[in-house]
Amino acid sequence: MHGHEMTFEPARTAPADPQAPHTGAAAGPETTGITVPSFGWTGVAIALHRLQQQPTASIVVVRQADHLPLVVDVETNAYWWDTPLTAFPAEPVDIDVVVEAKDPAVEASRPPGTDLDALLWLIGNNSFLGELAWWLQRDDRYKLVRWPNFTMLTHTPEQMRMTAMLGYTFLPVGELANASESDPAEARRLVNAFSLMRLLRAESPEPAAVAAGSSSSASSPSASSSSSDPEYVRVAPQPRRGGLFSRLRDRLGL
Repeated sequence: MHGHEMTFEPARTAPADPQAPHTGAAAGPETTGITVPSFGWTGVAIALHRLQQQPTASIVVVRQADHLPLVVDVETNAYWWDTPLTAFPAEPVDIDVVVEAKDPAVEASRPPGTDLDALLWLIGNNSFLGELAWWLQRDDRYKLVRWPNFTMLTHTPEQMRMTAMLGYTFLPVGELANASESDPAEARRLVNAFSLMRLLRAESPEPAAVAAGSSSSASSPSASSSSSDPEYVRVAPQPRRGGLFSRLRDRLGL
């Protein structure tokens, strides 16, 4: 299918190669011969995140029209591709994403790969149609654990502003966009990319303390009914957020 159509298809099983030692009945169905849905770089991002969370002796192979295959090894943080990243296709055509078990003979013959971060940056910024990656939560707060090497990454001043804020404090994606005066879709793309690069720490909202005591509940029926469901603590009232980030922008010179 064509990447620009961005339609969602069921996962397809890759055809088995009878000469390949890593296929057959003994192969693990979660790591070998599995093709993820083909909808642009989103399928690649899903496959890479899956291997990051459940490391296996597998590689991700991406085949697309007019390009030689892209091979990614999450375990060694390296990739092999004849296409330079300056010619990275933002909307890949006829793309197939397959997770394959490593072939020891093939791996031994590979030359050293290229560091993965710059590729992950591009994949994260060009996947999920500007929506938040499926494994991220809208209400979670995010903060950088390591500053990205922007000398290797094509970036904008807007991305630099948002990165500076993520390096300073935990922020939900919506607040990051508001505080940096950025397009919300661009904030989501940035967070997607940093998540793939494993540069983020996430914190979930904490449940508010629920008032206890039968006497308090009896005195306020409305309070009793509302306290049965946990609430979530906000970082601060909205007016205070604006003042905080205004001062932060001044401090950072943004």
